Parts: sequence; C-alpha cells; structure tokens
Amino acid sequence: MRFVAAAGAGLLVLALAGCDGARAPAGQEAMAAAEAPLPEPVLEKMEAQPLRARAEAALREQRLHTPAGDNAVEYYLALREREREPDAGVAAALAELQPYVLIATEQALGQQQLDEARRLIGLLARMDVHAPALPRLRESLRVAQERADRDEGARSVDATRAATPVPAPVSATPAPSAAVASTVPPSAPLPAPAAPVAATPAPAPEPVAPKNPPQDAAPPAVAARVEPAPIAMPRLLRDAAPRYPLAARNRRIEGRVQVAFTIQPDGSVSDVRSVSAQPEGLFEQAALAAAARWQFEATPRRVSGMRTVTFSLPPDPNG
Repeated sequence: MRFVAAAGAGLLVLALAGCDGARAPAGQEAMAAAEAPLPEPVLEKMEAQPLRARAEAALREQRLHTPAGDNAVEYYLALREREREPDAGVAAALAELQPYVLIATEQALGQQQLDEARRLIGLLARMDVHAPALPRLRESLRVAQERADRDEGARSVDATRAATPVPAPVSATPAPSAAVASTVPPSAPLPAPAAPVAATPAPAPEPVAPKNPPQDAAPPAVAARVEPAPIAMPRLLRDAAPRYPLAARNRRIEGRVQVAFTIQPDGSVSDVRSVSAQPEGLFEQAALAAAARWQFEATPRRVSGMRTVTFSLPPDPNG
C-alpha cells in the first residue's frame, strides 16, 4: 500500500481551505500574538480572526492536542463555536485531528495518566459527540479509575497498619517457691508420701502393613483444552490516507511504518501501535493516525492485525 504526497497533503490543504489570508491577521505583530498560550476565559472571548491565526500556528508547530489550552484542537473547536455558519475548513481540520486525539487517549490510558485521558476524552466528545470510540474509551477510563482507587485504598490500609504499634506479648511468671512455702502454717502436718506405683510397660504397637495401591488403578485423566480456531483477517472496508509530515515532504524523505492493531467486533480499530519504522521518529504519528480511521468487516471476536503504511513522493519535476 502506497500513499502519494498528494493524498496526505490533500487533507492538510482541506483543513486550511477555509483559512484564507483575507480573514487571517497579517504582519509580524499578528504572528507574534499567536505564539503565547491563552488562559481559558480569554480563549472563550477571542474573536474569530485571532483564533484562526493561533489554530494555524499550532498546526504548523505540531501542537495538535497538547498542551492544554494551547493546541490546534481547542483553537479550532473555539473557532467552530464562534462561526454562525458551518466552516468547511474548520470541519475538515477537526476531522483530520480526531485520530490523533484518539491515539493519545489510548496511550494515556495505557500509561495510567487518567487526568490526561479524561481531558482528551472530553476533547473527543466536543469534536464528535457520536464518535464510535467514545463508549469504549469511557468504559476503559472507568475501569482504570476503579483500579486506581482500589490500589490507593490498599496502600492506605497498609500505611495504617504499619503506623499502629503492636503490643508486646504478656507472659505469666510463676511465683517463687519461697512465697508458696510461706503460706503453709508451721504447725500443719506434712502429708505422707504416696506409695510408689509400679510402672506398667505400654504394649508394643502392632505393625501396620503398608497399603499397596491397587494395581488396576488408572492414572488421572489429563484435561484437554481446545484452542479456538484463528479468525482470518477481515476485509478492509474503508482505508485512510496518512497526512504526509511537512518536514519529511520539504526534505523529500520517504519511509514506511509497520503498524500493529486490534480489530474490534464492530470492525473499528483500536490499540494502534508502531512495530517498526524507517526512518525512525518521522512518520510514526501520521501512520498511527491513519490506522485509527481504518474500518474492517465485523468479526465474531477481536482480531489482531498488522499492516505497513508507506510514504512515497512523486518524482521531482525539477529533476
């Protein structure tokens, strides 16, 4: 599977199609104003043009969904809320950024960063309240939060037990023999010694014959476990072109990423991860975002899959 640069660049161009220069602030002052992060109250009151400039700057600098309050997703969401009529460029930008938010959420859940996962799930719900992955992510967050609460409770109990002093055992000390002797009156007659009793030897134990196991006893049966038959790779119903990284396109670098993933029973893709990449550190994020948008046929149960995403450029017309 090969993806040309035009396919990857098309989404980026579409995302910025509604961001024409006539509506964006021009000049060095406007560019400098788009660099500093904004507090939330200021972001809510900002007009459309400054929001558009900040969204474009965050997209160029790969601040897609982090840091909180200063990323492309939040700027585009705020811009969509300011527009009285739907903007095709803003809608396309949010659709392109949605897989990146999905992957970041799964990674935050895997690393037990529950606060970050909660923030990203909130962003995903604002982007598309009907996103197919939302119920699964919310359930994963609920389970992870319950597990974290149980672990915290167990640590609190252990700390309380460690801080509670253990009382020393009390042993009964017999009274000295002199004190006992002093309680006997001096005039009391001493008891006569008891007559010796002849010791009777105990009867010798009868020998017990060893019990031999029956010769015809059958060995215990070994339970056999039947493994379910593997399911063939479901058919791909919807592919997705990756967004060609701007740095790689400008330097005319090509590469490929081997992606592993899990196909859910409804055909959606989850648990997307990079297995290998050539070169490393350049194409992985774009490949994972594209893989999150794949759609396969429905399956009886979850299926593990693997594909290779190739990034290729057309021949340079300048030779």
